[in-house]
Amino acid sequence: MSQDIVLCEQCDAVHRWRPLASSEVARCRRCGAVIARGHRLSVSGLLALTVAAGVMLAVAVSTPVMTLQLRGDESAATLLDAIAATWGAGERLVAASAALTAIVAPAVLIALRLVILWPMWQGRCPNHLAWCMRALHEASHWNMVEVLLVGAVVSVVRIASMAPSMPGPGMVAFAALTLLLAALEAAGIKHLWQELS
Repeated sequence: MSQDIVLCEQCDAVHRWRPLASSEVARCRRCGAVIARGHRLSVSGLLALTVAAGVMLAVAVSTPVMTLQLRGDESAATLLDAIAATWGAGERLVAASAALTAIVAPAVLIALRLVILWPMWQGRCPNHLAWCMRALHEASHWNMVEVLLVGAVVSVVRIASMAPSMPGPGMVAFAALTLLLAALEAAGIKHLWQELS
């Protein structure tokens, strides 16, 4: 019986669950918040997006974000290089927050989604599903890849006025990662509870 109810995250109102069509949106009767959305993506579609996001994160972290030419020398820096340089310059809070929001939080989100989706794709219930879903909800608050992307684009534009610079493959991978994480967030994961019931 407990699987047939859903709570509003905003006001804790209790509602009876029913399956939604792909274009339907369920709203709370009390506060109007979105409780659930109908989904077009299956478990295999969500898993494919998650794996693609993992690949893009690996590319974004390991390849140069920007290439800079100055006095005939060309230098390229990855995000890890930039974080290490920021740490070495004594800006430890900035370096730690950049690492947390641009690398750790997306990696945790992707890993938690894989822990949930991989067993479901194989037709079995994931271990520690409730814990993973709660952790996924909390980790989503710390994912700020899109903020990093905007900051990186602004930096490239500002540096271009002083020296020739161009975005690297890491920047493109961060843009792709931003789109993939937005797609995963929009697709949601709450509806997977019902597939297990």
